[in-house]
Amino acid sequence: MRRGERILQRTVALLRGSLRVRAASRFPERVLNICSARGIPFRDPAFLGAEELAFSIDRRDWRRLRAACADLDAQVHIERAEGVPFALGRLRRRTALLAGLALCLALLAANACFIWDLQVEGNGAVPSERILRVLAENGVRRGTFAFSVDQRRLSNRVLPELPELSWLTVNVRGCRAHVVVRERVPKPEIVNESAPTNVVSTRDALVTEVRALDGEARVLPGTVVRKGQLLISGVVETRGVEQPVVGTRWLAGKGEVWGRTWYELSTLIPLWEEVRTPAGEPRRSFAVLWGENRVKFSIMGTGNLQAGYDKIINRNQWVLPGGLVLPVTWVTETYVPCDTVRAERPRAEAEALGGAALRRYLASQLGADGELISARTASAARGDWLLVTLSAECREQIGETVPIPVER
Repeated sequence: MRRGERILQRTVALLRGSLRVRAASRFPERVLNICSARGIPFRDPAFLGAEELAFSIDRRDWRRLRAACADLDAQVHIERAEGVPFALGRLRRRTALLAGLALCLALLAANACFIWDLQVEGNGAVPSERILRVLAENGVRRGTFAFSVDQRRLSNRVLPELPELSWLTVNVRGCRAHVVVRERVPKPEIVNESAPTNVVSTRDALVTEVRALDGEARVLPGTVVRKGQLLISGVVETRGVEQPVVGTRWLAGKGEVWGRTWYELSTLIPLWEEVRTPAGEPRRSFAVLWGENRVKFSIMGTGNLQAGYDKIINRNQWVLPGGLVLPVTWVTETYVPCDTVRAERPRAEAEALGGAALRRYLASQLGADGELISARTASAARGDWLLVTLSAECREQIGETVPIPVER
């Protein structure tokens, strides 16, 4: 017999009620023969001796077995009874326990009709706390009756208060509400492509490449330019054969100008750091969150703590098997006394911290297209501080489009 079939038979036997029976007779094998003859199914037979036998039957076959064994002059008695009918029979005599079980089932059924957990999905720029706060102001919070949520009405109230969102819905599954949102795509800025513009330099650089898409280039590769110098002009003079200048055209100067740039950045890093170390035994206090209510169990010595304690909060929400969320959260607050000690920081570590900070700042200045060619870090002590200097050579796009003021 396969394992799956054995498990299925065992489950059915427990639901119907199973009896483990012991039979005593001079010929115990005859008990099994008469069970087969009268259609009484039995399981797991085991000989306990020359005149004793044990096997399992269903609860409903007990009377038939006892009547059949009376004709054989065999003694049978029940060793063990198990299954759902016997468990319910024992509960009938325990009124208080049965009432408590019924009350728990009623509370669980009522608990499933309320929202006890909210989760926000699909948001990036808008914080989840802000979305939950607006929902709470419009009646959707912990403890809200799940069947009272009107999707259309809620969306019409919440979206005007959250202009960054274009769509919102609340899907209630059991005790958990899934708030699904979609953020609004910002409207692109309208650029007048025909407005006259120039391209000027954003910093001092050595020009390496000029790509003039419209307008007239005013610099060549190998030219050293200063910050604010004209690179591509949107004012173009049209020259004829007989006249030096026929007219002036106003164009939208566009293009890219690449150049080598040099940076020298500095920052101060302390040669010391403040380290917090435990200075005693931690203290704990406990609390129970029931929906929006809080019941705190303060431990002696945690009421009015002075400064110098680190507070660690651990929340454990109770969840039944199957994912049924209960409106109960057990909160443990741990208070650890700490002392602040000033420790010496190695110079190499301080230089590495300063260099990393300067490189991050340089990367933010270069942008996605910029490229770091070479870099060198130097440091000099100034008392309790270390001056870290980063000298870097880069390649970046130095052109910036600026409008040309035109009088109308």
